[in-house]
Amino acid sequence: MKQKNHLSFVFLLFILFSLNSNCLAQRLPEEQLRFHRDYTENGLLFGTITFPDGKMRFDNYTFPIVYISPDKKLQRKYTKNLRIDPTMFVGKHYGELDGGRTYLFVLEKVPGLYNLSSAKFTIFKLFDYAPQYKSVSTVTSNIEVNKGEIIYIGNININEYANKGERVINFEDKFERDKKALKDLYKMVNWDLAKNMKIELNTNMFENISNY
Repeated sequence: MKQKNHLSFVFLLFILFSLNSNCLAQRLPEEQLRFHRDYTENGLLFGTITFPDGKMRFDNYTFPIVYISPDKKLQRKYTKNLRIDPTMFVGKHYGELDGGRTYLFVLEKVPGLYNLSSAKFTIFKLFDYAPQYKSVSTVTSNIEVNKGEIIYIGNININEYANKGERVINFEDKFERDKKALKDLYKMVNWDLAKNMKIELNTNMFENISNY
């Protein structure tokens, strides 16, 4: 009975974490996305996240897109966690491109400067009360969002099977491919106005996650 209660608690924890992830971050809009530069105060960010293999190593992936401001309240308000939801009982990536290995994302953001400064990978252990985390630090060039603009921030490659000395996070330019994919998905947005920001890493951070 004690083991059964333990399993029930872990399952409940997993469900609550899943719901929290979905509520705090939405990788793609559920409804038809409408965006016109003359009728909005915000901008759009879009791109893709690619993994090296169809099999997931972790159960959840979180990428904080940090709003840069000396005002901590505004920073908390406009910082958005881009998340790929847990698939603990599936074990495979389920993105829109590359046989599931690549995920599309598009986020509406208030104008300002943003930065992708880290990534957090989560593993849920069946007999542990709390998830286990692995954080990877990275610093990108600032992402400038302007009113009415559509900005491409790149294809974020996550080498979740990286060995010691190998880069975990890298950026590639897949602008035309990613723009076309979103154009097919959301036809009420003029994706031809999108700008390629060509975001770059400002640091060479190599993290050892091979023994995690």
